[in-house]
Amino acid sequence: MKIRLFAEYPLSIVYGGLELQLLKTFNALKKIGATVDLLDYHNLQDTDFDILHIFGNPPSMYETMFFAKKKKIIISAVCGMGKISLFRTIVYKGFSKIASMIKEQTNYSRLRFMFQSASHIICLNEHERKFISSRYNISLEKITIIPNGVENHFFNASGELFIKKYGIADFVLFTGNIVRRKNPIRLARVLSQMGQKGVFIGRVSDAEAEYGEEFSKLISTSPNILWIKGLPYDSPLLASAYAAARVFCLPSFGETQSLSALEAMAAGKPVILGDLPYAYQTPFEKVLRCDPRDLKSIESCIRKALEDPEKYSNRLSINYTWENIAKEIVRVYEKVINY
Repeated sequence: MKIRLFAEYPLSIVYGGLELQLLKTFNALKKIGATVDLLDYHNLQDTDFDILHIFGNPPSMYETMFFAKKKKIIISAVCGMGKISLFRTIVYKGFSKIASMIKEQTNYSRLRFMFQSASHIICLNEHERKFISSRYNISLEKITIIPNGVENHFFNASGELFIKKYGIADFVLFTGNIVRRKNPIRLARVLSQMGQKGVFIGRVSDAEAEYGEEFSKLISTSPNILWIKGLPYDSPLLASAYAAARVFCLPSFGETQSLSALEAMAAGKPVILGDLPYAYQTPFEKVLRCDPRDLKSIESCIRKALEDPEKYSNRLSINYTWENIAKEIVRVYEKVINY
């Protein structure tokens, strides 16, 4: 059984969790002995494989389904921010039907074709599973929930390394790109007003340089906040930062299943997320949730977590290691091949 993995974008967007998900899955699959490689999209002769596993589902990937039409295709979908709305589904289907009558296609019709043509679909949580099923007329039996994974060292890291290098402990931690969607400016304002120690670990996206500049100016006037402009995912300092923190906060406006939140839970820290559908899905049932647009709501959650971190911490199960996740994915591959 030969597997090829293919990312949503032909070139890595550097900052994206989707590419990280693909690479971690790739490494974990190889580690457990799977015959897996990355698809060489420059080489049209690279067809000696049984399954094409696509990460992401933009409508532009529609043509990929034809390239691999004689292969088994698995899609790791990214639809977590969508709301399940019967009205919107009816409207999309209506527009799609009208468009097809004049030989045109919509994004909805392309996505529906992709999901219906796939041999199997993998998603991150039950909300996403129901969303795909209801909107694109896909049987629930064709969709398997497999979450993101976490590297082993996040489960047993010590905060000593981070504290020794940066001289700060018991802080509120944010990890992620410095982009508007993840809402770091509001969090920094709250921490500054509270006089609470905070650590931000993340790069500025070139596409949001203006937002990054606003964030930088705010940090420059906040002596209680440390900004580390990115750490490699495999850096011991990153895992140590989670261990040294007291609380993790990601008041994002949209996520599917935050890798950074999983890492914080692996370290046994209280987690604060934006009050959105994904934040009610496994394994986030017991996290604190704030209104990401409301400074007082963010502050209230931070105070609760700081005052009683034991009450609000929910350690992640060891089942979430990448190796265990890879084993679940292989079971899907085997099911598809043997079907």
